[in-house]
Amino acid sequence: MELFATRDEYPGDWFYQFQYYHPEEGEFLRYDNAHDDDDLGWHHRHVRFGEDSEIPFQNISAHVARFLQEVVHLTDIEDTNHD
Repeated sequence: MELFATRDEYPGDWFYQFQYYHPEEGEFLRYDNAHDDDDLGWHHRHVRFGEDSEIPFQNISAHVARFLQEVVHLTDIEDTNHD
């Protein structure tokens, strides 16, 4: 897992990129605001086996917490599928 955020003039006052990598399969989940997207706006959620989507942004702390909760959920699903 990689979490990067720095204060900047991006929407929400932060430039950020949070990534979860599966140990064998590579990138699995990413939140970022690297660029404005006509369909998604500034705050994006990218999932390996799903569609990119816009994601609400309240503040950086809430965003990190939401990302970490989603990683826990994804890893719980992976553990269940391997039992």
